[in-house]
Amino acid sequence: MIPLAFGVLGGAVAVHRLAVLPDWPWVLLLVPALALLFESRLHWLAGLLLGAVLAASHGQTWLDRALSGDLAGAEVTVSGQIHGIPNHSRERSRFVLGIDQVHAGPQEFRAQRLRVTTFPAAPELRAGDRLRVTLRIRPPRGLHNPSGFDYGTWLYREGIHGLATVRGQLTHEGRAQTARVSAALHRAREAVRDAMHAALPGARHPGVMQALVIGERGAMEDDEWRLFLHTGTNHLMAISGLHVGLVAGFAVLIARVLWRRLAWLRPRIPLGLFTAMAAVVAASVYAGLAGFSIPTQRALVMLLMVTAAIVAGRDPLSWRIYGAALLMVIAMHPPNVLAPGFWFSFGAVAVILLLMQGRVGRPGLSGWFGLQVLLALALLPLSLAWFQLGAWIAPAANLVAVPVVGLLVLPALLAGAGLALISPVLGTPLLWWADTGLFLLLQVLEWLLRVPGAVSEAAVQGFAAVLAGVGVMLLLLPRLRVLAPWILLAWLPLVLPLAPRLDDGAFRAELLDVGQGLAVIVQTRRHALLYDAGPAWEGGFDAGDSVVLPALRRLGLRRLDRIVVSHEHLDHRGGVAAVAAAMPVGKTLSRRPDLHAGEEACEAGLSWEWDGVQFRTLHPPAFWDDGNAASCVLSVHGRGGRLLLTGDVEGLGESVLVRAEPEALATDLLLVPHHGARGVFERGLLEAAAPRAAWVSRGFDNRFGHPAPDVTERLRQACVPLLDSAERGMLWLEAGPDGLRLGPGSRAERPRFWQPPVPPLESLPEGCPDAGEGLRW
Repeated sequence: MIPLAFGVLGGAVAVHRLAVLPDWPWVLLLVPALALLFESRLHWLAGLLLGAVLAASHGQTWLDRALSGDLAGAEVTVSGQIHGIPNHSRERSRFVLGIDQVHAGPQEFRAQRLRVTTFPAAPELRAGDRLRVTLRIRPPRGLHNPSGFDYGTWLYREGIHGLATVRGQLTHEGRAQTARVSAALHRAREAVRDAMHAALPGARHPGVMQALVIGERGAMEDDEWRLFLHTGTNHLMAISGLHVGLVAGFAVLIARVLWRRLAWLRPRIPLGLFTAMAAVVAASVYAGLAGFSIPTQRALVMLLMVTAAIVAGRDPLSWRIYGAALLMVIAMHPPNVLAPGFWFSFGAVAVILLLMQGRVGRPGLSGWFGLQVLLALALLPLSLAWFQLGAWIAPAANLVAVPVVGLLVLPALLAGAGLALISPVLGTPLLWWADTGLFLLLQVLEWLLRVPGAVSEAAVQGFAAVLAGVGVMLLLLPRLRVLAPWILLAWLPLVLPLAPRLDDGAFRAELLDVGQGLAVIVQTRRHALLYDAGPAWEGGFDAGDSVVLPALRRLGLRRLDRIVVSHEHLDHRGGVAAVAAAMPVGKTLSRRPDLHAGEEACEAGLSWEWDGVQFRTLHPPAFWDDGNAASCVLSVHGRGGRLLLTGDVEGLGESVLVRAEPEALATDLLLVPHHGARGVFERGLLEAAAPRAAWVSRGFDNRFGHPAPDVTERLRQACVPLLDSAERGMLWLEAGPDGLRLGPGSRAERPRFWQPPVPPLESLPEGCPDAGEGLRW
């Protein structure tokens, strides 16, 4: 079973690294090959092909339904049912709509599941509601950067075919009498959530309580999630094997008491079968409350198999059961292999299986602490790869958190939630106990987090993470422990990052994909600068935390020597606060230092040199106020080329900039001002700069229509190729001894079949040199 399961895993992972799926005839040809390989006992190879077939067929089915870029902005009128529990905030409501009827819209519209947002919020929406609604649709895509949360991949993983915004009024069509089982399940989960809130409306940690009972983490505060993540206890917020196992264990204890007290039951059902049935029923109900998430699926499958093995008198601690669970979780939904929870869940169980088989560890407190240390070490590479941090304090934190949550908080929560469904008053005491326990636990975790060296922030590539994780697994094998010094070499990529250093006079710049905003990182050999930090909206997206900080960690930067804020608009300054709170910043230049303590004015005439690279501010004059026209313009000049960062300068600001020092504007790469708004380049900036290429930072399908057609046409007529962050993701350049080298964009460098294809550069007029002549791509 293990060779087959690991083969399926390898096949599914391999397919999900493809830029384009194979044609169907080739996939179908693999089916007879599978039968032959099973007969020849080459189970690992059969699994490899089976995993590839399952992943490719699922991926093609999704692609057939996903909205294409051509449908961006189109309107459809549909009827459908809300899947899952709607998420409500003060400003908006968001839910997944399962579509079963299309009343009006393009013929190409074939989506079945849309993630819908409505403004303002519609708190009356409930799980299972049927709606008739007109939607403005967009393809299922998000920001694309080499680090940070990949929204587009999450949408694919969740089976969502597109995004939509409500246009006009929502029309309720009631709840269908023949509602799907999943809709009834989510209504039950919603009822449990509402009952808990009614029983304890003043709870200090309602989001954490909700996560532990129904598996919905959306209501958790950012600080709560960050605390669990940084202490390595975030696994407690994903209902998984620990939670399901505890619930099953409590059910077994209760069943044993009932069996002994009910005389009529004893002769009819053996004790072992009765307790097994109780464990399975309780675990299934709890897994349903959790929405059958990936860790819960794995835990439930393993519990069913362990229970069956016990009833049948076989060894329950078997790799065969592990392999069967792995196989079933992938077969049910192949994109599960893209979820961090999948790897953390199965990785942790693999370590525990090795220990439970008596290869390592001792019973008692020392054995429990040893297990926590080994789990922390084994999962550290995955944490670095996905979350860019390593929680060294995790063993101590889990030594406290696991028993507190498992033995004190969780039983009280589940019992209190059940009683609250009967009457809020009945559930209040137990829910108060659970909330108090969580409050005290978080106080302890905050104290542990203040220990020096409790957490380190870094980023590693996926291959290095896998290599280090395998190294820990091998150390658990007694026969290989003599090779420990050599196996530990697998950790070298983690502790000795091999990022190449820039030469003196060279610099690297990255235009991050922050949507409708701007954020650029500029690095020299020993220094780093951030020009703007993207947007941040109250109660919503913060590019500083979600995009900029992950990028800085990926680059190995632990401090910034300078932040330059072009102007005060939130799509440029928004993320600065999150960045400044997370790492040391040497100096911040902005247009309104009077509004921000410790900042200095950014105005024309400032200059400095880092490692042979010249930095110079060219605009605005000292007496100008804030605004687009007064954006701080920064020129970067190294041995291999020049970069001109222009913020949102336009109109009168462009005129003043061009007249002041036209010769200083000459550049190799120009950042198009104001995201390419109409009217940019009307005052001579393009002619003065004479760039060989240009970047534009903007949001896909933005409501402003950026970049404007007149701007892109001016660039085309000037023979300047334009690279668009909305189409290409994160963009980069390197200027060094060998000249200027431009990256095609992170979408082009890491293509995946569920991501939108990167369009070719727009053709330039006849007589223009080849796109980017003199540049290396």
